[in-house]
Amino acid sequence: MTLARRAPRGLSCLIPCLLALPAAAFDASWPAGAERVLSRSETVVGYPLATGPFTESAVPSAPGDGTLLEEVWQVPGAPGETAALLSRLRDQLTAQGYEIGFACADAACGGFDFRYALPIAEGPAMHVDLGDFRYLTATRQTTAGPEHVALTLSQGGLLGYAHLARIVPPERAAPTVVPSTRVAGDPADGGLIAGLTARGHAVLEDLDFDTGASALSDRRYDSLVTLADWLAEGAERRIVLVGHTDTEGALERNIDLSRARALAVRDALVEGFGADSAQIEAAGVGYLAPRAANSLPEGREANRRVEVVLLAQ
Repeated sequence: MTLARRAPRGLSCLIPCLLALPAAAFDASWPAGAERVLSRSETVVGYPLATGPFTESAVPSAPGDGTLLEEVWQVPGAPGETAALLSRLRDQLTAQGYEIGFACADAACGGFDFRYALPIAEGPAMHVDLGDFRYLTATRQTTAGPEHVALTLSQGGLLGYAHLARIVPPERAAPTVVPSTRVAGDPADGGLIAGLTARGHAVLEDLDFDTGASALSDRRYDSLVTLADWLAEGAERRIVLVGHTDTEGALERNIDLSRARALAVRDALVEGFGADSAQIEAAGVGYLAPRAANSLPEGREANRRVEVVLLAQ
């Protein structure tokens, strides 16, 4: 089986849920400070597991069927540690009975063509540096059927990024729902600015958007006060505001709506709190980076948000 080259997949076909991953699947041990920023599951048929590098017009692949358990982790670390993180996780896979299949690194994988031929999560949760990424597949046999792992690792600034996809027999996927690792008031955040400078991004948790709406009310938002004060302390500081939506409506419309939300926040910072417009960019990604299940009202509300991404400090 081969997988034809294609653009990054949309996520509107998913019915994602935040879940506690079962001990039966690969149980990864991450370095200190690692944060899970994306977690979802869906039933898949023919999920592509690369068996070789991109050649001509396709990535050769073998199909994985079952329940896909997908996560993105962000790992603090110095630049150039992608290979070390791969070695750590590879040793864990081997110790847990997995047989390593195909493995490659950046250009040897096929660079841009390889990365965008595979269903790897998009930013801002996942970042792939096309000059520094690693890919690996592994499989182990169980009484219920084969379990597969596809792992993509990369680096961006002082963060490592790991996309972990596990395909397990349906009866081995745990249905238990647990809270996201990124929620309002999480004590690990240490405040908006602490989270922004430590992880390179943070959610403006106190903002509120209705479905289909981009306008902010005139009330005072503490997150904007904090962010405007921080920007004012250094003219060299730069951020990009990234808007997000729930899955109501078409992707193109949601991308426009998410950008409108980011622009509304930018206007509020500039016009309401005196921030320098030259320090703030705005972008929108629609519903392509959910942090909760869109199948639930509270999940859709959580996904209607604006995040701030650090460009320079």
